[in-house]
Amino acid sequence: MRGAGEETRTDRLLVWACVLVSIVLLTLSPARQERAASAVRETVVAPLAAWQVRARLVQRAVTSYDSLIRLADSTIRQAQALPAIEAENAQLRALLGLGAALQWGFVPAEAVPGRAMGDAHTVILSGGTRRGIAALSPVVAASGVVGLIAAVEETTSLAIVWPHPDLRVSATGRDGVGFGIVSARPEDGSDVFLLELRGVPFRDSLAVGTEIVSSGAGGVFPRGIPIGRVVGEVVQGGAWSRTYLVQPAVRPADLSAVMVLTAPRVAAGVDSLWPAP
Repeated sequence: MRGAGEETRTDRLLVWACVLVSIVLLTLSPARQERAASAVRETVVAPLAAWQVRARLVQRAVTSYDSLIRLADSTIRQAQALPAIEAENAQLRALLGLGAALQWGFVPAEAVPGRAMGDAHTVILSGGTRRGIAALSPVVAASGVVGLIAAVEETTSLAIVWPHPDLRVSATGRDGVGFGIVSARPEDGSDVFLLELRGVPFRDSLAVGTEIVSSGAGGVFPRGIPIGRVVGEVVQGGAWSRTYLVQPAVRPADLSAVMVLTAPRVAAGVDSLWPAP
């Protein structure tokens, strides 16, 4: 590599060379000057101009490439977010349909999954006593039971949801056969998210696919809210009752909005608002 001093000397020599060439050209006749100028244009100016054009084209190409990369990245991010946006929009449309069917006696709220009371199976709702939410109020979605209000403050409330061990719902088949209690399935290391319908009289046999709804017993959940569907029976030798595995109709972790039913709405019932599919 050349040093700074060497580069300065070289630049000076080039300047003096250019001056000398200029003086020589000035001493030539007009015809010779024109020939010399033409030679300079062909050998120096034209290649330099072509190089500058190519440099500008390369710069534009690089700029266009960067713009295309940014556009592609933005498109990819939007495409990745689209399924989640579509799912959320579908939830909101379904919830609006449920609200139209209920007409009164409910409080819509946003749902944020959170860890509270030492357990992960809870959600924080954007509504509290100021909006008429009370403890032990049912929390529902368009597809069925979500959970139960466990604690309330002025502007927020806490709901326990499946599969919280403290959440239990009196349930039965859609046709009224098979009364029992739905609760979380004991932890067994399985990745399958299932509930259990326990205490069903041994004489009542439920087929796979039977829809399980809230029975209305106990006065907390009104009758007829979907809970899930039977996917199998837990075999228990010598038992006097049956236990069934239930695939829940709602996965609370996938929800962004819910409805909380008020006490007057629970008392009036919702049996006809979730028709059999």
